[in-house]
Amino acid sequence: MSNVFIYTGEKGVGKSTYLQEIFLQKPNVCGILQPRINGIKYLVDVVSGEKRRLELENQTADEKIVTIGNYIFSEEVFLWGQQKLVDTIETTNELIIIDEIGPLELSGSGLAPVLSELISRSVAKQNKVLLIVRPALIEKVITQYSLHVPIILHHGQGLPIELFDS
Repeated sequence: MSNVFIYTGEKGVGKSTYLQEIFLQKPNVCGILQPRINGIKYLVDVVSGEKRRLELENQTADEKIVTIGNYIFSEEVFLWGQQKLVDTIETTNELIIIDEIGPLELSGSGLAPVLSELISRSVAKQNKVLLIVRPALIEKVITQYSLHVPIILHHGQGLPIELFDS
């Protein structure tokens, strides 16, 4: 059985919120979630529960940003998220969550700088990797990260928790 899982659903259906309810601060689970809190996107460290505001309303003069479409994101918060993911590479956690791999990551921005190494090393260590990906991007993600037969899980159809239990 593959140890790479793609959890998919359309934008805004509650994938991140659902995963946060299940996995936040659970033993042997690490990674990053991107829930919307009061309509604003945050990055949340799964291990500590620490959250940082990712989505900005506008750019200030001293703030580096990343944009895609009408969205403005804090580059500093993406760097924090990347570091949290890098920190997982050497851990013994059994499940690593990466929320999300979207257009920004496929273009080399956002969390992208650390994803290839994190995914390949996690797979080599037999860790389970849960990638959150919108349906339209699944094939691109599979190709870009050379995923071999990932298991596709659809939001709203339940998540087989036993796959992630130790």
